[in-house]
Amino acid sequence: MSIPVSVIILNWNGRHLLPDCLGSLARQNWRDFETILVDNGSEDGSADWVKANYPQVRVIRLDSNRGFCGGNNAGILAAAGEYIVLLNNDTMVEIDWLKNLYQAITSDPQIAACDSKILYFNERDKIWMSGVNYSIAGIPIARWAGQLDRDEFRQSADVFVACACAAIYRKSVFDKIGLLDEDFFAGYEDVDWSFRAHLYGYRVVNVPSARVYHKVSATHGHNSEMFVRNGQRNVSAVFIKNMPMPLLLRYLLLHLIYVGGSMIYFLKIGRGRAFFQAKLDLLKQLPVLWRKRQQIQKNRRVSSAEIGLLLKRSWFKSKFDKVKILYR
Repeated sequence: MSIPVSVIILNWNGRHLLPDCLGSLARQNWRDFETILVDNGSEDGSADWVKANYPQVRVIRLDSNRGFCGGNNAGILAAAGEYIVLLNNDTMVEIDWLKNLYQAITSDPQIAACDSKILYFNERDKIWMSGVNYSIAGIPIARWAGQLDRDEFRQSADVFVACACAAIYRKSVFDKIGLLDEDFFAGYEDVDWSFRAHLYGYRVVNVPSARVYHKVSATHGHNSEMFVRNGQRNVSAVFIKNMPMPLLLRYLLLHLIYVGGSMIYFLKIGRGRAFFQAKLDLLKQLPVLWRKRQQIQKNRRVSSAEIGLLLKRSWFKSKFDKVKILYR
């Protein structure tokens, strides 16, 4: 008998985080899933602890830290499920979380991914994000960020990006559009993957009834040097790699203005060096990035006009949603 869902938890020196995460998974009221822990070269005994305390969890040990993308890709390739769930190790999920995600993604074969409503672990009535919109300027925008959870924030909706902190994916879509881009290492890989899904004509949906509590940036720390360097390289890589050429030319100036605003922000918080290194890294990667772009644009199923309309709708929604620009 096949397993419908494989839940993949990526771990790097996160033994202290695993009791909450794995404990909440063990309490799910829908049980038809396997759990895979991918250990990204941890040195804190995480893998052995899981083996001893959760023997039902399949552990994949990597000999080095392959980043968010490489680690999760290893889990995806090993997974038996028809649907793949990526779940951060610094989370705790509600008892009906997985059931609600599964019901949502199986409701329409054109849905490539569904993500959760993510709330702060220490302020459980406060939303971290609930799906991500994306603007014509290449700006990821977190929906409902910082808002108190209320009835008005409980309606499922199409979004541009499924936040990979806690999301379910149709495995067959990985076969068509590819895995997470390992050149990203960590940061905005979910934006990149979701953009590719849209280029193939798929939907992405936010499911607010799938509730998750997140210990934000417990692994790397918000605005650390590595966090900024990866994120600020990747945010422009997404724009260059995926935007159809007519839209790339039309909105490039807007993206550069956004980059300029980001530069000012990171200079103010003492992360200017990481920002400039990120853009230097981007320039070095341009030849590889451009080859990937050519392949993506060759294979896309949706016209530039349709993507342009989708982006404008996403941007328009952002003006009415309670949102926050993502600097990560």
